[in-house]
Amino acid sequence: MTIGNPNKQIEAENSASTDAFRTLVAALILAITAGFPLVAHSLQYPPDFQFIEVPNPLSGINPTYPLIAAPVPAVGASFFDARFGTIQTLATRPDVISGRHEYSRHDPFNVDQTMILLPTNEGDWKVYRTSSMPYNSTGTLVRAFGDLAEPRWDQTNPRLLWGLQNFSIATLDVVSDARTVVKNFANDTTLRPVIQANPVYRITMQDEGEASLDRRYWAFMLQGDLRADYQPLYVFTWDRTQNTIVGLYPIAANDRSIDWVGMSVAGNYVLIGGDPANTGTLTGLVMADRQLTRFHRIAYATAHSDVGLDMEGKEVIVMQNSRTDYIDLIPIDWATSPVVRASGYAASHCVPLIRLYYDTTSSHGLQSGVHVSCNFPGYAVVSTHIAPNLAEQNWLDRTIVLARLDRSRPRVFYLAKLHNTTNLYWEETHASITNDGRKVVWADNWGRWAKVDGEEKMFLNQLDMPPNWTRLFRTAVGRWRSYP
Repeated sequence: MTIGNPNKQIEAENSASTDAFRTLVAALILAITAGFPLVAHSLQYPPDFQFIEVPNPLSGINPTYPLIAAPVPAVGASFFDARFGTIQTLATRPDVISGRHEYSRHDPFNVDQTMILLPTNEGDWKVYRTSSMPYNSTGTLVRAFGDLAEPRWDQTNPRLLWGLQNFSIATLDVVSDARTVVKNFANDTTLRPVIQANPVYRITMQDEGEASLDRRYWAFMLQGDLRADYQPLYVFTWDRTQNTIVGLYPIAANDRSIDWVGMSVAGNYVLIGGDPANTGTLTGLVMADRQLTRFHRIAYATAHSDVGLDMEGKEVIVMQNSRTDYIDLIPIDWATSPVVRASGYAASHCVPLIRLYYDTTSSHGLQSGVHVSCNFPGYAVVSTHIAPNLAEQNWLDRTIVLARLDRSRPRVFYLAKLHNTTNLYWEETHASITNDGRKVVWADNWGRWAKVDGEEKMFLNQLDMPPNWTRLFRTAVGRWRSYP
């Protein structure tokens, strides 16, 4: 464990890590811009297709495109979004929560999209092949497992999942069922005495955090057991390349309300989603160096968000700001300061992206909750979920949009309308863009919301992005034509 401020050797490591990371991201983007076929279904985008731009996403009032009622499509049948012309497919059969993905922050597909990871009603996981629809049919099942927590696909090996087991990081080859313990922290010379001396029972990122994209740097909480009221007692970081605990931080009793921990995409920083009610170092959303010797608050609170990269390849978080009623682009930077009022953006380095406009007195007030997905570099997908018996009234209600993360000129585009209605947690939309930008997927029940847990009828709706879609942004707003 390194003590004190980072030295030149650490700065050199940062630079090397960033260079390697940029190479990986460049490879992903090259795959997109090479123009490989993105739509595997009978429908095709017209050659003049362009996304419709939101005129002023910083206003609460923009052109609305009310949902057009339609019958539930057949599983595997592709259709055009009636408002925005995007091609969608109902990809799974409804099966309580087993017909949907996990969450907006995580790509459920493996690297070549030949398999998909879906949760089960029992808290386990199933991997299916995507060669036919519905994806979640008995004939496409590859592997079911329940002994790997927080599973995430490898960035290069399409058969490999990473996950957690008690105090270990492990991998699973979903085809052969081969399992490998990558690191058991209970045997680590630095952490073993800490684990033995404290009432802790596992390592966790609290489901939302992730390792760096190249899987070199990891950040975890050591979570207490029943004796510690399941509170996190330590945060630590691990360098997989050096097999070294590079930071270990005991969490004070007044700082233990933490939503998640994880690394920034390039692995340069640790992110700790603290509660604003904490009163110590971990109050609000906090960034830290890998050595956990320097901490800096970058947002007043931790809300729905995702970590990503902006158009310049710089590390950011896109997050709902409950203090200002916007969704913000928050630079992961020591110069960033929390924005607690709308007039405070100029001095903060944060960039407002979307006005949410939660105004109960206005006929244009937003009725929906939001989630964010930043898996594809330079962009964020923002999805909404609306409760039963609430009218669609704001331009963002029942809508998924795509935000271009350009700090000097952020832009937002309409992407899809939602038939989904949310009464229970697993009915929330949670739209996720895939790591390669080829698809956006979300949970949908086509308005058949459940009254009690276990009655959900969720399926996965899949939007196939058009080829070379990053070049198809419309510069002028206009009414989109209808499709047959």
